[in-house]
Amino acid sequence: MAAEWYPSHAQLDTPQRLEVAFRKVLEKVYSGKQQLNTLHEKVNAMPQVAGTKASQVPNSAAVTNILGLPISPSDTTQLADGTKLTYVAATRSFRFLP
Repeated sequence: MAAEWYPSHAQLDTPQRLEVAFRKVLEKVYSGKQQLNTLHEKVNAMPQVAGTKASQVPNSAAVTNILGLPISPSDTTQLADGTKLTYVAATRSFRFLP
């Protein structure tokens, strides 16, 4: 879209100049509308990925990660006092251990 444009009094003093100025304004409006429509088409064409990871984990309240590594169980409502979060190298994940 071109730079902003504000007509001066001299550009609006006759009906012919007013029409030219009005056409310039409408060209800017329609250009912006076309750019917005193009952007909407691009966004709508993108693949839907929201929620796919959560649907892959069965019976889990949420997918929880620390530094990109999973924590299990992610449902912390059943943890007892004194439970420790430990890194398990074999599974490359964090686990809550008593």
